[in-house]
Amino acid sequence: MAVTRASSKPHRRRRTAEQARREILDAAELQLQKAGPDSIRLQDVARAVGVSHPTVLHHFGSRDELVRAVVQRAFETLQSELVGAFHMTEIGEKETLTMLDRIFHVLGDRGFARVFAWLILTAEAPPPSTTMAQIRLVAEAAHAHRRRRPNAKSAPFEDTLFVTMLGAVAMLGDALAGEVVRMSAGLADDPGASQRFRRWLAKLIVEHVDPPSGKRGKRAY
Repeated sequence: MAVTRASSKPHRRRRTAEQARREILDAAELQLQKAGPDSIRLQDVARAVGVSHPTVLHHFGSRDELVRAVVQRAFETLQSELVGAFHMTEIGEKETLTMLDRIFHVLGDRGFARVFAWLILTAEAPPPSTTMAQIRLVAEAAHAHRRRRPNAKSAPFEDTLFVTMLGAVAMLGDALAGEVVRMSAGLADDPGASQRFRRWLAKLIVEHVDPPSGKRGKRAY
């Protein structure tokens, strides 16, 4: 009696190039979040999506380029969300904290700080140049919003840029080493310390960008 064995080949279905690219990025990002950039293997990604290894290479060229594309997509989405937030009529401590929480979620909870650091330290796969420019785009949106405030029209752009850089560096550092730093500071057994740090940073930003306001914590930009 013949025994029929199930095929080990992944199920294939027709996709547009855009669909295939998006699904490959989704699968790579999932693997990246589970075990970091070193765990991404093109064969595993192809198997998860149900495409061939050459298909992944066709869309991304190499494993390093795939990792770069995953990071680029995440940072572009984050930048779009932050720039969009500055279309709000008012941004105070609450809104600033929401932004910092969102940045920390992407960098820390989703693991992109580790991947970004890996790209920086890996000569063969430096971060995409457009990723580095996204901080300036956020700063430009923040400054345009800030200058609509009567008491901030004379604020130089570099001041807003440096505040934006401070937030980015703080969130990147917190995502990479925040747990170790809190342990060194005696806060290892304080689960709320990370959130309180972001709340403190939000207040610091608010008080810096709009110091003359008599309603501290109400308005920032």
